Amino acid sequence: PKIQTGDAELDGPVADRVQQILAQQINPAIAGHGGFAELVAVEGDTAFLRLGGGCQGCGLAQVTLSQGIEVAIIEGVPEITRVVDVTDHASGDNPYYESSKK
Repeated sequence: PKIQTGDAELDGPVADRVQQILAQQINPAIAGHGGFAELVAVEGDTAFLRLGGGCQGCGLAQVTLSQGIEVAIIEGVPEITRVVDVTDHASGDNPYYESSKK
């Protein structure tokens, strides 16, 4: 899905701003595929996310992460330079696109 990188004003601590991007930009975009992203932790310049719903186990989850989610977060929160997916994709039971790795 195409993720819009909006012009919304983001304020507060780094984790709060990442949460705002997830709520305002990322989750509305991936909800159409039955998916969602949640922030697990921020450590230094890295945001750790878990993908769920249709994103968990999806064969295109890595593309969505690297070309959409990560771009939006890094653009909106310059303190973040890396986004890591900590999702257990093997346990996804309803992926939007079936992974060929199963």
